Amino acid sequence: MSKSPNLSRRTLVQGMGALPLAAALGSSLASGPVRALNRSKVIVIGAGLSGLNAALLLEEQGVDVQVLEGRQRVGGRVLSHRDVPGNPESGGTSFGAGYARVMDACKKFKVGTIDVTPIVPFFNDRELVLDGKLIPKAEWPTSPLNPFPAAFKQSMPWSYLNPIIGKNNPLKNADAWLDPANAKYDVSLQQWLSSIGVSDEIIDLCWNNNPNHGTTAYDVSAMLALSASTFAMMQAQLGGKIFGYTAVGGNQAIPEAMAKGLKKPILFGRNVTGIRSTKSGTEIQCADGTVYKADYVVCSLPSPVLRRVHLDPLVTGPQGLAINTLASQPVNMLHLIVKKPFWEDDGRNPNIFSNGLAGMVVAERKGKTPQEITSLTIWVRGRNATWMDTLESKEAVAAIMDDFYRIRPAARGKVEAKVYHSWYRDQFSAGDWAVWAPGQVTACAAVVGKPHARIHFCGEHTAVSNRGMEGAMESGERAAFEILGLV
Repeated sequence: MSKSPNLSRRTLVQGMGALPLAAALGSSLASGPVRALNRSKVIVIGAGLSGLNAALLLEEQGVDVQVLEGRQRVGGRVLSHRDVPGNPESGGTSFGAGYARVMDACKKFKVGTIDVTPIVPFFNDRELVLDGKLIPKAEWPTSPLNPFPAAFKQSMPWSYLNPIIGKNNPLKNADAWLDPANAKYDVSLQQWLSSIGVSDEIIDLCWNNNPNHGTTAYDVSAMLALSASTFAMMQAQLGGKIFGYTAVGGNQAIPEAMAKGLKKPILFGRNVTGIRSTKSGTEIQCADGTVYKADYVVCSLPSPVLRRVHLDPLVTGPQGLAINTLASQPVNMLHLIVKKPFWEDDGRNPNIFSNGLAGMVVAERKGKTPQEITSLTIWVRGRNATWMDTLESKEAVAAIMDDFYRIRPAARGKVEAKVYHSWYRDQFSAGDWAVWAPGQVTACAAVVGKPHARIHFCGEHTAVSNRGMEGAMESGERAAFEILGLV
């Protein structure tokens, strides 16, 4: 087969691997018995969007592929809850009209889509609760807690900072965050925002209470926030009047449909513990003792999970640094079933922005009309999420609900906590989307997805031009092209 051209990209991080696979497995691979021994041309580790896209693209070119998945489901960090009305999401909440690869997969695998544009005005309308007290919108401009400049006193905390970041964003292209000329922005978001005149009080209110990345503005690179802003701007231009979509039946329906398109069934419950590359091929060791052989491996594991895997040979240099240090976003989701519309009793909006544990409460509107509320989702992010992750699920739910009832007493007895999900405590993700700390983009971002021996890496953390679900698809495409250039 002739070589396929690689995607135009820059890749991310080279690292300090772990112990050699031989040390972890002893001599079992050489002489000991194993419960299964299978060989494929390519083994794909992970049945999320990135791994599935890589597998499907390779199969289309006649390559023999086997997908291994640690969970008992497909989707990775795309997770829909079918036992809650409206199938709310704990990961992959929506996708833009400009997500070309995701939209193409929906079309190819006959997954229906729902335009979420009509619900956006409802989402942006929220109650403000600070220090446990409701602050009506009419009173916010004169509130002593309002830190905004005089001309912006009318702005609400959830809508103030993003326009500031966008207006001052120096990154104009999708891959500009990897341009060495922009390395000066690889400082903490706190430092960069301060440099453009944003006060500590504003940063604390608008970012630290419900951060999009990291736990505070101190531990996330400004480059990540700027890149995300550029991506959002480009998606808005591509989408036009359409904000985005969700999939019929929940966004998990997309990877589920993709999985059905594979020639070989996915092998579930395969918790990969080691990968060895030799001159003749690779060996993948799983926790249950099974061993799989292939010429090449596509690995979609996020860095916090990959650093638990024994790689032989070790990954060194900047790529190894990324594997050993790149974090994933702490975020916990609590989905509530509504037994009675309590907001009709207290006359307040069901959506909430607060600086408490129940940092963001969202009324899910996934019924027949935008006015119909199908469930509630409480988002716990940043420092609150890291604290929740020290608790058992039952205790965490109780703490979140106690805070929710304090700020919304009318809801007591009228909602049911149905599903709680911590991405950090999910052993196969150890967090949600990748979080680049100050200095990490410059140190590692250009090499994190670079092939190592016979391993080709993918996952949204290795994407260059896209983020979220589209970034995952982009990375799987790139890994597949790399292998097609070798087989």
